[in-house]
Amino acid sequence: MEQTLLTESLIIIAASAAVIAFCARAGISPIIGYLATGLLIGPYGVGLLAVTEGTRFLAELGVVLLMFMVGLEFSFPRMLAARRLIFGMGGAQVLITGALVTGGALMLGVAWLPALILGGAVAMSSTAITLKQLADQDELNSVHGRIAVAVLLFQDLATLPFLILIDAYGSGGGAGAEMAKDIALATAGFLAIAFLSRSTLHGVLAWIARLRSAEVFLLTVLSMALGMGYLAHWFGLSLPIGAFLAGMVIGESDFRHQVEDDLRPFRDVLLGLFFFTIGSQIDPAVVVEQPGLTLLALLLFLFLKAVVIFAIGRAAPWDRRTRLRSALILAHGSEFGLLILSLAMQQDGLLPQSLAQPFLVALVLSLSLAPFLIQHNERLARRLTPGMPEVDHDEIEDIAKAGSRLENHVVLCGCGRVGRLVASVLEEANIPYLAIETAYEQLAHARRQGHHAVFGDASRSRILDAAGLRRAAAVVITFDRFKSVEKILHHVRTANPAAHVVISTRDDRDLPAYIAAGAHTVLPENLAAALSLGAHVLVAMGMDHESAAQHIEAIRAALRSTPENR
Repeated sequence: MEQTLLTESLIIIAASAAVIAFCARAGISPIIGYLATGLLIGPYGVGLLAVTEGTRFLAELGVVLLMFMVGLEFSFPRMLAARRLIFGMGGAQVLITGALVTGGALMLGVAWLPALILGGAVAMSSTAITLKQLADQDELNSVHGRIAVAVLLFQDLATLPFLILIDAYGSGGGAGAEMAKDIALATAGFLAIAFLSRSTLHGVLAWIARLRSAEVFLLTVLSMALGMGYLAHWFGLSLPIGAFLAGMVIGESDFRHQVEDDLRPFRDVLLGLFFFTIGSQIDPAVVVEQPGLTLLALLLFLFLKAVVIFAIGRAAPWDRRTRLRSALILAHGSEFGLLILSLAMQQDGLLPQSLAQPFLVALVLSLSLAPFLIQHNERLARRLTPGMPEVDHDEIEDIAKAGSRLENHVVLCGCGRVGRLVASVLEEANIPYLAIETAYEQLAHARRQGHHAVFGDASRSRILDAAGLRRAAAVVITFDRFKSVEKILHHVRTANPAAHVVISTRDDRDLPAYIAAGAHTVLPENLAAALSLGAHVLVAMGMDHESAAQHIEAIRAALRSTPENR
């Protein structure tokens, strides 16, 4: 038994390493690599390996850690801050997409529970692929990026009811009413225990953190994730549900980021094994045997979801191109869709292979297309909306109205934490300015504090022109999106080369590139903090403030004169 498991593990790891190395070289998501590995060496491929109970158990641990990490993202304050986007846009997308697929399946004669499972699988989009691709493209903080992230957050949360439903069926659930009652009682009991133990879990983590032992902290977190999974199983729920709740409770503590960093390597390796097991279940012959159903399923993943997202966006103040870009970004399947389908396939009589396999193949095909759709979302949106201006006309008018009375002012790009401090300094000195912010929550915060801020994407040339760039004395950029900053610098050089450009950045990695692109002053936050700390140390050592300031200014001048900072 041990030798068999060792042989299987060696084959899986070696094959995965080879395929994923190719995927990394080709810029393909590792998820596709794991799925391809399972398909290649699994029973429907060359038949080199069959998935056993041992590999399934390790794969389930990967799902447990995935749900735990997802739970970390669902702190209540964060969700309440973006509740309109998450629960409004995200909730409407999942409900409408799921209802349309479920209704269509029922009309074709599929039983209500399999139809509901298919609706849930189609409604989800890949969090892993989307977030990575948007981060690589510097679009996470764009309007369409924030819409996508909000919808993904709700989709991840909406996975839970489907997991509970499948688990209840596997536990011998009978009629719909009886199943719903069992689910409600189990969930209520488990939620009560989970949230009553909140202070205990936070207290244990705080006590462990004071020991300053990374090994003990990691083992404690793993114990919490698996322990809550076991507790959920005792209540009649699945392991991933318990892990999700544990992550949600710990996500409200001060240790969320440390926990994420510690568990990510374990999650990635074990989750890769889960995708491998999914790949081994895919039967390519289905495409030949049922091409119509496979094509229909692919259209549901790519087309139906995009149409729903585009239509829902009409209720919000976004232009057609922004809504279309959000729809293209989310028009694909999800790792959670794979999870829902695979778990349903394992339950006898729940989801027949003849129905599950076409959707499984279509989901994998949509995942393969996802990086292309996300990477080229702007180009595709332009082609689908010919003749449409860059931004909404009303938005341009609002900004132009706010900036029309300004002369020799400051255009403040970004009004977040740093931007609001800059705005306060300018107000104290009676210097006119106009702040441009693209994040609704940051904009609302700035306006509550009385700052002169308007909604818009400062990386767009028409927005900057409407803000009076050609009459401005200075431009201040307070965010770290490199490509967006480069676009702003290029337009400032063209429209108003006399304007002094100051950039605040989190560190000094992009400093040379910003200077080369035309910035006059770049102030890395880590550098400013370090110099301030150094000044305090000099004063603490007995030096007077004037001498300390001279030493700090000498260091600052030396840093400015180094080749890499020119």
